Parts: sequence; C-alpha cells; structure tokens
Amino acid sequence: MDVLNRGFSGYNTRDALRVASHVFPRSTGMSQKGPERSFAFPETPKAPRLCLLFFGANDARLAPYAQHVPLDEFYENLHTLVMLLRDPNSDYYSPDTRIMFITPPAIGDRMVEDVARRNGYEPDRKNAVTKLYADAVKKVAKEHDLPVVDIWTAIEDLVRGSTSVDSPDCKTENNVAGFVESNTAEHDVPTEGASTSPFEGYEKYLLDGLHLNRSGNELLFRLIVSEIEKTWTSENTA
Repeated sequence: MDVLNRGFSGYNTRDALRVASHVFPRSTGMSQKGPERSFAFPETPKAPRLCLLFFGANDARLAPYAQHVPLDEFYENLHTLVMLLRDPNSDYYSPDTRIMFITPPAIGDRMVEDVARRNGYEPDRKNAVTKLYADAVKKVAKEHDLPVVDIWTAIEDLVRGSTSVDSPDCKTENNVAGFVESNTAEHDVPTEGASTSPFEGYEKYLLDGLHLNRSGNELLFRLIVSEIEKTWTSENTA
C-alpha cells in the first residue's frame, strides 16, 4: 500500500478546498464498475482507499491572524470536503474511499504563552477555542455517519484526568476515556490531580503547545489504528 502524504504546513480548511483539485483524482464519468478517473498524480493507480481529514488547529488560530477561519465557515468547509468525495455529482466522487475525521489536538496554553513571550508576540491560540473546533469536527462526523478520532479529548483525559477546560462533560459518543485507556502505551498514565509541571503536563504530548511531539504522534497513531480496526473490522483493510 502506498501512503501519499498530502499535508501542507500551516494550511486551514480554506486552503484545503483550494488545493483539493490537485489532491483528489477527478471522476471523468461513470461506468458499470463506478467512476472512471483521471489523476492529478499519474503514479496513483486508483482513488484513495482511506482519506484522513485532520483540520482545525490552524482554523482555530485567534483572529486577526490570517490562518483564522470563523467557526461557522470551518463547519461548512468540513461538509464541503466530505461531499467532494460523497456527492455523485461531484467531480471527485469516490464512494469507495473511506473517510475518517481527526479533531485538532488540545492546546497547551502555558506552552503557547511561553513561546509567544520568548518570540515577542501575543499568544495566538487558546485551548478553550480549539475545543469548539474539535466539537465541530465531531458534529460533522456524526452528521455524515463517519468515524472520528478525538485526539483533543484523548490528550485532555491523559493530562487532566478526564476533565475539560470549559465543560464538565467532554466525553463523546464513542467513550473516549475508555478508548484512551485501552489504546495507550504504558508510559501514558493520566495525571492525578493538578500537575506540578509549569506547562500542566501538556509537554508530554506537545512540542510547543501546538504541534504533537513524538509521544503525541505515537498516541495519535495508536488511536487511528484502533479506530480503523473498530470501524472496518469486517472488511479487508490490508
């Protein structure tokens, strides 16, 4: 299986829609076997089997930064990305492509503040704001009956012991707390009580308060694999 990494540094959902025509293979018509295609990448033999939609961290950057996308527009952009592959009238219709959402990760507010202070600018991200974008991702996934990996809640559960920044109920329909408990490594132990770290424990999973570090990426990988196995266990995903 070939894995094509089509991630672009700093992109938000506006940028994703702008480059979608260069990423998804175009459907040129229908045959008895389904959509026929031309390809933006000639080495790609067919439409992707799995598409991971991992957006929100940049969209949630605070205004007036250029990366900021208002929450209602972000929500609509996610719908549009799904329909590019799901709408039979779309030029990129691909009914056999599996789609999975990933929420933006939690933000380490104190880490972001520290980086901003050392580099001479105002903090540009807040975990409470990013949570709203993570919730929007989960809402769109539910509306389209698509699986979602909730890395925001996974990190919060591990760092804060299953408590949220703004809401006493941060659990999702797929019971993220149990999901994390059964899919984390031995060194991923939920923090008991208040963390003694100046960065509240987020440094265990975040490099700078925003980007995942090695442990954060390993956690995300395990959650993605687990969700794939749970969602498509009856299918051949090899």
